[in-house]
Amino acid sequence: MFTNILIPTDGSELSLMASSGAIDMAKVFKARTTILMVSPTFRQVADEGFIVPGLHTNKREWERAVTERARKVLDAAAATAKKAGVACETVHVFRDMPHAAIIDTAKKNSCDLIVMGSHGYGGFKQWVLGSETTRVLSQSKIPVLVYR
Repeated sequence: MFTNILIPTDGSELSLMASSGAIDMAKVFKARTTILMVSPTFRQVADEGFIVPGLHTNKREWERAVTERARKVLDAAAATAKKAGVACETVHVFRDMPHAAIIDTAKKNSCDLIVMGSHGYGGFKQWVLGSETTRVLSQSKIPVLVYR
């Protein structure tokens, strides 16, 4: 039924639970998985031309730290897949619109299902913060399974 399942993760508890469920699903379908982590691009925070104190990390240091965190999250998810006997590829990209990166990665890797967690925001918080899951649901032509 499904041959390659895309599993976007941000390292949160809910996305890790969604990853675990998606890996179990992949095992049942004998599918491979592509586990994705999207990190925002570097931005220098400044106020009236001066760098805000405490936020003086340069781009190289910031990207190294973000990449290290992503590697830890992706390696843990890949270990879970390996333990379950599920083939797994990991992908880390820098992009400011995670939903677009998720959809693009699914297309590029010929994924036929996206499994992702929902943070469960509702009401005003949902309206203000938005949801990458909602954006993926509304823009993807690939089926999306939302883990709650």
